[in-house]
Amino acid sequence: MESSCFYMKIKPEGIKGYVDIHKKGNVWNEVLKNIKNAGFEKMKIYMLDNNAICYIESENIEKAFEYLGKQPGTPKWNEATSAFMDTQPDYGSDEAVKTLECVFDFEDGVQK
Repeated sequence: MESSCFYMKIKPEGIKGYVDIHKKGNVWNEVLKNIKNAGFEKMKIYMLDNNAICYIESENIEKAFEYLGKQPGTPKWNEATSAFMDTQPDYGSDEAVKTLECVFDFEDGVQK
């Protein structure tokens, strides 16, 4: 299982809208289905000031992002959230998001 963490900049005036659209019941069913079908096992978004910090787990993160980028609902979702965001994932590039460097990894009682 691969894991990764990345962040996206949220416009200061868009924080409330960004948080609201991601609350349970507000994310479109199509988006949730696409995340699952892409192979993401976990996806969590945390907020720090105007930074949305996303933690993800998948068997193959690169392929999962590639799948998301090919789904017709992805551009629609990005358009719906673009009013809130300064940065969005770029599914057409070699690196969909800019990942954060993992400097400490502790799991199952050992440091990896």
